[in-house]
Amino acid sequence: MLWTSGTAPTRLDLARDIVAVAEPLGDEERRAEGLLLVANALLETGSPAFRPALDAYLAAADAIGQSRFRYLALTRRAALALLDGRLSEAAHLIEEAARLGERIQEPDTGNVRMSQRLELVRAQGDANTQQAFAGEAVRWWTGTPVYAHAVVAGFMARAGDLGAARREVDIVLELGAWQADRSYLWSVLVGNLTDAAARLQDAELCARILDELGPVLSSCGVNGAVVAFAGSHAHFAGIAAASVGRHEEARTLLQQAVTVHARLGASVWEAASRDALGALAATAPSTAAGHQVAVLRRQQRAWTVSYGAETATVPDSKGWRDLSVLLSRPDTDVHVLELAQARVQDAPAGTVADQTAIDAYRHRLVELEQDRVAAERDNDPERLHLIDTEREALLTQLKHATGLSGRPRQLGATATERARKAVSARIRDAIRHLEPSAPQLAAHLDRAIITGTWCRYRSQGAPTWQIRW
Repeated sequence: MLWTSGTAPTRLDLARDIVAVAEPLGDEERRAEGLLLVANALLETGSPAFRPALDAYLAAADAIGQSRFRYLALTRRAALALLDGRLSEAAHLIEEAARLGERIQEPDTGNVRMSQRLELVRAQGDANTQQAFAGEAVRWWTGTPVYAHAVVAGFMARAGDLGAARREVDIVLELGAWQADRSYLWSVLVGNLTDAAARLQDAELCARILDELGPVLSSCGVNGAVVAFAGSHAHFAGIAAASVGRHEEARTLLQQAVTVHARLGASVWEAASRDALGALAATAPSTAAGHQVAVLRRQQRAWTVSYGAETATVPDSKGWRDLSVLLSRPDTDVHVLELAQARVQDAPAGTVADQTAIDAYRHRLVELEQDRVAAERDNDPERLHLIDTEREALLTQLKHATGLSGRPRQLGATATERARKAVSARIRDAIRHLEPSAPQLAAHLDRAIITGTWCRYRSQGAPTWQIRW
């Protein structure tokens, strides 16, 4: 009854009570469930303390060792990877967990997989993948049509298909009840509906969304019990406020979202809030006499750029996405890791064991679980002993090879140097390909864009940019 947006502080106290009661009784399963609810409530309040609480839950789940708890631990490690922006690892863990869940017939396996894939596909940002996922969403969540069509509206709008997004939004409005739903799914519903309404320039719907978000601005959305982080409510309120012309309010809300996301280590969400701030800054350019305005607009899988008398359309690329960030934040140093993490999810270098080895360890653990089920069925204690011995050895190897939350333990430097080279190359490549159609703009960007460990767009004497995503 209490699991609704904005009630996390009350649920946090209750969850701690569950842990306090379970510990002296030696009820490890109940204690683990309490720890998961503690972590979930802390994450909803935007507290970085959710991490040690979740680490405690994962340790408890591993210690219990039952198949169901191994499944639950895998899914929450996938949720952490999603939050941190480790998308390749998240994709692997999501599918690994789903295979185990199906094998042990965990009833919520399909819903958890779809909920985590929802955030994975959103973070990846590929238009074709988003459109394909939208089709899956309608088929999967047939029992909750308002939720399903709101999700599809957001995905179609972000993919650039505004006609389809408009149809989906109209379905949601016709069905009604989106304002009445206050389950933990509401944050995902309203977030996707906001993205669609803003891109459709539906000011009336944005104003309604802003009113609904008002009481929960200090909290975050979380799908399930740490199944998938769904962003700060202030992020979506900021987008809605900008769409109805309340720019100062939007700026305050989006800066609040940036702060919350940075505190949580939610790198993809932090980048999204910063991008929204940059777009907001470009919506009211100077119109002083003699001051030039340039426009960069993304349309599905291409960018249209206008600079003076020059207009060009260029294919979407990582370089143009980097340029859009730099142009939206003039005279601001942007670290290459921010660009790389937001766009390519580059992984750190120099780990105790590489990701391939760690994945092999985890894959073998899943195989051992299968073998253990067969050995228990055959009542073969000797084989059980061998399986458990190998499992303990593998867990020890994983403990040495990984740090907090299952991340590879670092030996040396991060990927800064690799990111510097990649970002610089793709920015210069994007500018070079602009030369045939817009030589003056290409020359300007070549002079004004500084690349290195820190990248910057020097705006002195430059036009004011309007960035439209």
